Formats: sequence, structure tokens, C-alpha cells
Amino acid sequence: MDAPTSPLPELLAAWMPSQRWFPSKGREISLSRAGGIRLEDPSGEVGLEVHLVAVESGRRLDVVNVPLSFRSEPLEGADAALLGETDHAELGRRYVYDGTHDPVFVSAWLELIRTGGGTPDGRTTATALGDFASSNGVPPSARISVLGGEQSNTSVVISSGKTPMILKFFRVLAAGESPDVQVSAKLTDAGSTDVPQTFGWVMGSWQDARADGEWITGHLSVLREFLTGSKDAWKQALTALEAGKPFAAEAAELGRVVARVHTQLGQAFGSRPATDAEAAEFRESLASRIEWAWREAGSAVGPFDAEIQSVTREVQGLEKLPELQRIHADLHLGQILATREGAWLVLDFEGEPLRPAAERSVPDVPVRDVVGLVRSLEYAAGVGVHEGSVTPSVAEAWASEAVEAFLEGYSDEAGTTVDRASVLFRALWLDKALYEVVYELRNRPDWVDVPVSAVRRMLKGGRAAEEQSVEEKPDQEEAHQEGIVEETTAGPQETGKAPAAEAAHSEGAAGTPPGDPIPVDTEILQAVSEGRYYQPHAVLGAHLDHHGHVTVRTLRRLAESVVVVTGSGRVELSHEHNGIWVGTLEPERPGHVPDYRLEVVYDGAPQLTDDAYRFLPTLGEIDMHLIAEGRHETLWTALGAHVRRYASALGDISGVSFAVWAPNAQSVRVKADFNGWDGSVHAMRSLGSSGIWELFVPGAEAGACYKFEILGRDGQWREKADPMARGTEVPPLTGSRVVESRYAFGDDAWIQERSGKDPHNGPMSVYEVHLGSWRLGLDYKQLAEQLVEYVQWQGFTHVELMPVAEHPFGGSWGYQVTSYYAPTARFGHPDDFKYLVDKLHQAGIGVIMDWVPAHFPKDEWALARFDGDTLYEHGNPQLGEHPDWGTLIFDFGRREVRNFLVANALYWLEEFHIDGLRVDAVASMLYLDYSREDGQWQPNRFGGRENLEAISFLQEVNATAYKRVPGIVMIAEESTAFDGVTRPTAQGGLGFGIKWNMGWMHDSLQYIAEDPINRVHHHGKATFSMVYAYTENFLLPISHDEVVHGKGSLLRKMPGDRWQQLANVRAYLAFQWAHPGKQLIFMGTEFAQESEWSEQHGLDWWLSDTIPHKGVQKMVQSLNSIYRDTPALYARDNDPSGFQWIDENDGAHNTLSFIRWDTQGNPLVCIANFSGSPHEGYRVGMPWAGQWTELLNTDAEEFGGSGVGNMGVVEAVEGASNGLPAYAELRVPPLGVLYLTPAQV
Repeated sequence: MDAPTSPLPELLAAWMPSQRWFPSKGREISLSRAGGIRLEDPSGEVGLEVHLVAVESGRRLDVVNVPLSFRSEPLEGADAALLGETDHAELGRRYVYDGTHDPVFVSAWLELIRTGGGTPDGRTTATALGDFASSNGVPPSARISVLGGEQSNTSVVISSGKTPMILKFFRVLAAGESPDVQVSAKLTDAGSTDVPQTFGWVMGSWQDARADGEWITGHLSVLREFLTGSKDAWKQALTALEAGKPFAAEAAELGRVVARVHTQLGQAFGSRPATDAEAAEFRESLASRIEWAWREAGSAVGPFDAEIQSVTREVQGLEKLPELQRIHADLHLGQILATREGAWLVLDFEGEPLRPAAERSVPDVPVRDVVGLVRSLEYAAGVGVHEGSVTPSVAEAWASEAVEAFLEGYSDEAGTTVDRASVLFRALWLDKALYEVVYELRNRPDWVDVPVSAVRRMLKGGRAAEEQSVEEKPDQEEAHQEGIVEETTAGPQETGKAPAAEAAHSEGAAGTPPGDPIPVDTEILQAVSEGRYYQPHAVLGAHLDHHGHVTVRTLRRLAESVVVVTGSGRVELSHEHNGIWVGTLEPERPGHVPDYRLEVVYDGAPQLTDDAYRFLPTLGEIDMHLIAEGRHETLWTALGAHVRRYASALGDISGVSFAVWAPNAQSVRVKADFNGWDGSVHAMRSLGSSGIWELFVPGAEAGACYKFEILGRDGQWREKADPMARGTEVPPLTGSRVVESRYAFGDDAWIQERSGKDPHNGPMSVYEVHLGSWRLGLDYKQLAEQLVEYVQWQGFTHVELMPVAEHPFGGSWGYQVTSYYAPTARFGHPDDFKYLVDKLHQAGIGVIMDWVPAHFPKDEWALARFDGDTLYEHGNPQLGEHPDWGTLIFDFGRREVRNFLVANALYWLEEFHIDGLRVDAVASMLYLDYSREDGQWQPNRFGGRENLEAISFLQEVNATAYKRVPGIVMIAEESTAFDGVTRPTAQGGLGFGIKWNMGWMHDSLQYIAEDPINRVHHHGKATFSMVYAYTENFLLPISHDEVVHGKGSLLRKMPGDRWQQLANVRAYLAFQWAHPGKQLIFMGTEFAQESEWSEQHGLDWWLSDTIPHKGVQKMVQSLNSIYRDTPALYARDNDPSGFQWIDENDGAHNTLSFIRWDTQGNPLVCIANFSGSPHEGYRVGMPWAGQWTELLNTDAEEFGGSGVGNMGVVEAVEGASNGLPAYAELRVPPLGVLYLTPAQV
């Protein structure tokens, strides 16, 4: 049987988001067709198409270029380019490939260019230049290779032929001509030898998805000369730097090449003076860019607002600009190639990526390109120091010589002089450098020190004579291994050293005597002393100055003296300001901060302590990148509180790192028992635009209680529990606790076996438990003994735990969670909860846990308005508040919030070995109008009532959970007819494995609550569930919700006297076990609990000692035993052929009968009599004649019944009945259920 195929739109929707060029990663998207092209394969074997796809994400709309090939057989060596299989409307079943990897597609595309072809509608046109138009073309057998690493394009190298070529496909399309194609073509036509030759391009058109009938035209691809054996100038420069070789000659030639290209561009496109309007627009655009970049980068650079304002004022005061012309607009060393012959060639005239598209091709000042190369040379020197390959002095001299040579070469060729001191040069330099800071913050936080240092120097007005242009950076690997920061003015922590480090350089140039501390403004010192400065590491801790001395500052209020202790001596500090002490010391190694401790005297003996402000950030580059993308699937390993241990020269270090997401905060600090609940002494540092705040506190220990103090934009401080805390105080206390897990699971066999099973088609008999009231007063460890023993004795396959995550109000039963990552402290340590799960597994019992991502409470100390603004909750009350429960609703469209929740699901599955999550209140998430009247909700963008962001979130969490943790199950408590709850996400479903069958529960309870004499009129309620039984994968729940709030216990729902009530309970449960679907009952139901459940009182365990109730308990034990041993009762729960009615219409007798089949054709016959009297000689059709075993009789005396039955054996005889070939005449007990199976021979 052929494997199933997927429609092409589904393949695209699944494949495109995983591609590097896809523009809307981590967002909810909508795809639609915007245009397309069909090419012809001369052999007629391969289908060739280009799909132009509109990608809508919120207000953003992109059109992407997707070449595809359709093959009847797999393409050898192209597995990574396979989208999947589909049924093509014309070609039939086909393998679908990314066309850029298919030689047949590439050949056809090149032929389109060579012939200057197009489509009949004129919406696609190709152009060939020069000799390529008269060439013989490129055959499908040509060697092609796709370059890796590109972010927004796909480039294919064609090696066959006399001249190697590179074919670039623009993936995210832009309206109008591509500046890169336009400029390169002009320069090729003009005969330039300073750019690669352009051979041709393709223009295409697509529909504007937001303007009916409008078409947009732009470049789809370009074909150019490929330079084999070339190296970019960036690599050449770094190689020279690391080898200790000058780069002056090469830089001078670079200057001449850039000048020639500027001349050629001026000739090709013209040049002219700027009009008054253009000059005004230039000034406004440059000032606005600097201000925008400063808003993004300012927190990393430091308090230089006044200097930035001064620069932008100077820009606004520019009276005259150089002549305007076309320029490169994103020129750096990486955009220039060195050929084998030693020439430089300039590439990629697309313009700077972060500039608006409209600005990339407008005439500009050539000095912008000059500045770009200057910064690139300076950056190369900074990288050399950052990586430890050169010393600061070598990098200083190398960069200075290279920049001067480049400028001289440019000036000689252009016949002009570049004034580095001019307002224009300085402003463009700052614009470029701030752009670098923004880029590094977003993409490579560990590298932000390189541009940050340069920006600080510029803003301080210094240059080479005033300070080193590149600072030395310690060996990062060694620093991390030692767990200490041998701090210099570079490195990842550079983001926090603006005041101290920069003051060192500017003051040093003015003649500060060696040994004086680096000065810091009084206002900053005051903010630091009060714990409200966003970059305390910039002031506190250790910092190297220009002279190589180390300044140490520490906040020690009320201290009588403070001494810095190193391996080589002691240095006494002086009180500087409001509890801040300062002093200087000599480094033990030049350029490195020594390992040190602080000896502090308050009132008595000295105390030796460590300094929290000398450590590297504990979040690495990968952590920051994944958090920014909303894809950190183990978020709990990065954020929250973590015990860490390091080795250092002065002895081992242990402490706790704290990290929290609070992007709207002005300041964050740790308030804890280890600092006397004075958070001002442990202010955290901002890690830039990520919104993460971080601090490592040496000496803090596991078990410490803490909170975060957060200063909001409104100027108010708020105390908040840690959203990522893995432990808490016992409610009603609200503090978070530092947890260090030492538990080692012993359930390897369980986990291994689970990973190979299909939980959706295996046995699942679930015992729902509220841990606090199963037996009052038990903790996790006691439950691990008593609950495990009991559940194992009863024979349930799984327990389902009502929410375990910490919640302040016991009466919420756990459904109003405040600490999503912490098992409730009411019953012990998180490791004790692991012990409970482990014991259940070792007893062969699976663990399902209720999980509540639908809403959270408004407690001021928890998630609500966490950093002073709406953050975890949606900012729109119509989407962010739940009218029924008085709670807040998560912002499912915000990537950080989705990440918080997806990681939380994985946390319980991976860290606690939970086997499944039952997701609470799914229906409330799916619908925008849930419990809302007209006017209280807004339709989605398609005009519907579905909450698209919540749906996307559920799909993400389900797909991720099933991908990462084999054998688990995701269960939906969903009470509507929403389509596809358990359909895989690849097929457009929500991706759950099982859905609670609330319809069966309501109908069957209404039926069983009727007096038997009336049940004939409601017989359909007992059978209707089979009409839709296979539309989803179902579980039949009799949960806690059915035995609270005045509904009474299951026993009390039953009509009749006590005997009849108990008989009804037994019959109902046996019917539930036999019905297709998994089953769940709430604790106490198994012995027919008398009273309605209350979390405050526990169960009526004394009833289980009485004969009637013990009989129900024994019957449930038998049900579970039969269930586990009878695959017919579970193996085909989701297969309609596993169920067969015998007689569903005998309402007159209140009786129904059916067969369950296993995968081997073995049956179990179930006959249920819900009338109050027995049926004597009741004829029922049977699968075949012969002896059948009465496997279960709920009326058996051992279960508390009357003993009406068939003495354990039933004889079926041949003869048609109920459409079956045999029948049996039975005694069917009153209010009883029989299970019959073929007798074993």
C-alpha cells in the first residue's frame, strides 16, 4: 500500500518555515498563491514550476519565491531538498523537490534567461547580456551545487562550461528592480573590471494580496560570473592580522577600487547636487536612524544620551552635502573578493538590509561606502583581539595603518580628500557602528563588545591617541572554566561597563596618574548604590583602565573597611559614595583581572566574601538566540535560578545564577533571604533588547527563598515570584525557592518500553487523583508508598494527577497556577515528586498530569502585569481576560509567551518523566467568543470566531511534545465539535492524541440517572455516542467535575434504593469499560463514594470496608484485570471495524449488546441490561457457535449483586440472529452487564 501523500499547500506550509530564508519564523502565518510560472522539461519527465507564495503574518505581508520540481522517482543525493509526496493534478503522484537543487530545473531556468524568454501573459520576462545569449546553454547533466549559509537568497553554482556561473534566486521578493541586479548590469555594460560580469536576470509579477487586481513586478533571480578560488577581503584581512603581516598595500588597492567603482557608478547613473528637499530628507533620515539604533543599542553602550543628542543636532545643522550618486550602500570587506590574479571585485549592490527598500537605491553620498570599509577594517582588528589571536597593541597599529592606507588610496584615485573629523563622516560612522551593535545584540550577543567599544570611544571624543582602539579580551574558555571574569574592557560583559571603562580611557588621556580609580559620575554611583541602575556590572566589579591597572568597586553598606584579597596581595579600598567602596590594584598578568575575594569588616571579625559583579553572564549566545526566536525548548535551563559551581585560583566557587524575562522593566533586582531581603544589593544586569536580566550570586545556596523586585516604566517597584522558579514556599507564602535536583530516576526500563509503544491504541484505564485529598495529610513520599500500592492493586494502567504546579488557592484544585515550573510545595520537595512518579513507573503505572495553559490568576505577586505592563497576558481585554473565571489569558501570539508554555510542557515530560498531559479548558482557547456576548469579541482576520493564535500554539506544543518525547500522550479536555482535535498537525489538526468524550459523559449520565421504567424513552442517549465515536480518538471521562458543585457523587446520581444504586454504578462502569475509547474515573468512584467530593475532606474510605462498597471496588479491580488482558477492549479503540452492534435498538428491554474485536479477530461480547428486572432466555446473536465464558457478571455475589447469571458458561448454537450466524439464550441480570469471550479449548 502506497504511503499517503499531502496536498501541495500542506507541504509548503510545513516546509517553508524551516528554511533559513523564510521571513516569518515563530509567527502564526497564512499562505496564499500570489503568482506562478511553469517551465518545460525537454524530456517531459520532470514537472517544473515556480510558486510565488504570499505569507501573511499579522500586519506583515511577504511574497516568497519557491521553485519546485516534480519527479516520478526520488532525485539521488537530494534528500535534504525533498518537501514530500503529492498527487499532482496533471502529473499524478510525484516527489516534490526544492527546484534550486534539481539540475533539470536549473537548466530550464538558465535556458529561459539565455533565450530571453517569458510567459504568454507577459508577467515573466528574462534578459540575457553579452556572450551568454549566443552560448549553447547549460544541459541538465551540468554539475550544480547549492551554497549554504545564505539568509535571504539561494545561490546555485554551475561548474560546467568555460565560465563558471552563479545563479541567485531571490527568496523574499521586493517590488521594483533589485539595486544589486540593476547596478551590476549597468557596470557590466560599461565594461567595468571591478565587479563580476552579469549574464542575465528574470523579472516576474505577482498579485498584491491586499489590493484586488493589482500586480507587482520585481526581480526573481540573477545570473553572474562565479569566481572560483576567490577569497573575500574579510578573510584576507584576518589572515594577515593573525599572521602579523601588514595589510596596508591591500587596503590602498581597496581604496582605489572603491573610488573607481564610485566613478563608474557616477558615469552610469549620473551625479548631481542635492536639492533642498533631498538635503532635508537626508538629514532627517540619518538623524532618525541614529536615534532608532540608539534606542535599541543604548542599554548595551551606556549612558551617552547627551552625546547622541549632540551628534543628531550636528547632523540637523549640516548645510551642504557632497554630490549625490548611486553607491554600494552596504560596503564592507565581506562584499569584496580577491581573485586568483590578485584583483579586487566588489559584490552585492543590494544595500544595507535594515534600511527601508525605498532608501537602498536612491542617490547617496559616496562617503557612506568609505565609512563602511573603515569600520570593516576596524572591526577585523577587534575580532582578532576578541578571539585572542593578537594583542591590543598589534591590532591598534595594524588597524591604524590599514585605514590610513585605504583612505590614501581612495583619495589618490578619486582626486578628493576624506575628512575624518567632519560632521558627516562622524555621523555616518556612528550610524554604521550602532547598526553593528543592534545586529550583534539580535544575533550574536557574545560579540557585542567589538562594536560597543568602538561606539563608546567615539562618543567620548577619543581616538588612537587617547586610548587603545581595541581592548584586550580574556581567554573566554578559561574564564568560563574558572567561573570568573578576568574582566577587561571587552568581552560579553562589555555591555555593562560603559561608565567605568570609558572614563578610564578619556581620563587616562588627560593625564590621570597610574593607580587612580576609574572615575564614575555621581548620579550613576547614586543609582548603583540604590540598586536601580540597569547595568550595575558597568560600575561594580573589576575593570582594567588604559594603564593596565584594575579598578575594583563594591557596594558594602555599613562596612567599616573593605580589602581586596588576591593570590599575590591585599589592597584596601576607600569609601567612595553611599556604601560604594573603590580601589586599584596591579594585575597578576598584564591585561587580565586576577581572581579575588573581598574581606569586609562590619562590626566584629572580618568576613571573606565573593563579588557578584565579576562574573560572566550565565546565558550563552545560543540561549540568547533561541530565546529571541521563541524556540528555546529547554527554557528552564537558561532562565530561573540555578546552582552553579566553578573552580578558581583562590578556591572553588558555588552560587546561584538568576535570570528573568522582563523587557519593560527599568531595573530588576533579587530580593532574598541571603541578602536580608534587601534587593538593592543585588541589582541585575540587562542583557540588551532580549529583555533578559541576569545575575550570579556567589554564596547563595539551594533552598534559598527569593523574589524579583521589578521597577516598571511607571516608576513603581513590584515584588514578583520567579515565573521559572522550580520550587516555592508552602502557600499561602508566595516566595520562590532555589532548587537543585539530586534525584536519579530508576525507571529506565519503563521509559524505554514506553518509547516503543503507541499510547493511543494501547490500554489506558485512568484513575484521576487529587493528591491533597486522596488521603489527607500525605506527602509525596507517603503517596509514593500508599497511592502506588493501591493503584497497582486496583489494576489501573495510569493515574491522572490534577494540577501539580504551584497554586495559591487550594480551592482552585490547582487550576489557577502561579508557578508553572514548580510542583506544589504542599507535599514536599520537587525531588519527592520525582520519587512519586518513579515509584508509579516501577509499579507499571503511567502518569498523566493536568496542565493549564488556558489562563492564569490575577495575583499581583505572580504573572499578572509582570514587569508593570501586560506581558504574559494579552494586552486586549477581549483577548486577555476570562469573564467566567476572573483570570487572565496568555498572549498566545507572542513568541516569548508561547516559548514559556511550550517549554513548560516539555519540562514536565522530560524532567519529571510525566507520560502525558491532559490540557485543561481547550474549548476556552479555541474560540474568541467563548463565554462572550456580541460586542465583547472581535472576529479573526478571516471573519471567523476561531482564535488562530491559540490554535497555532496548541499545534506547536503538541507537535513539539510528540517529536521530543516518544511514547507520551497529549490529551484535550475539549467539549465542542471543533474539527480535527486529534488529527495530526501535518494534516491541519490540533495534533492531540486523545480527546475527552464529553458528549458520551453527558448523555450516558443523563440516561443512567433516569428511573429504569423511563429509560426506554431515552435509549438513544446510551447509543448515540457510537454515531461519532471514530471522528476523534476518545477517552470516556467520569472526572472530578461530575462529583462537585451540587452534582453529587456517581452513586447519588443513580435512581432507586441503595441496592439499585450500587447495581447501577456497577453496570455503568462495566458499560464504560466496554465502550470504544479509553476510560477515566475520579478517585472514590471505584468504591462508590457516598458523598460529593470536597478537597478539604478527602474520601469516605470507611465505605470500602463495607461489603456492598467493597464489592464495587472488587468489580473495578476485575474490570481492570480483564481490560489489561483483553486487547479487544483497547487495541481498536480508534478503528470502526473493531466495534459491531448486535442489537442497539432493544430499548423496550433497556438492553443493548455489541461486540469488540481485537486485531487478531478475537471478540468480546457485551450485553448490558439497564432495566430493573432480569431477562430470562434472552436471545442474543453471537459471532459463532460453541462455548463462551462469562468473563464478567456485574451482578455476581462477590461484587454485591444478586447472583443472577449463567454459572460462568454460555452455549451458543448455530442459527441466524441479529445478523450473526449463531445465538445464545441467556439469563441477563437486572441492572447488570455481562462480558462473554470464546471458551479456551
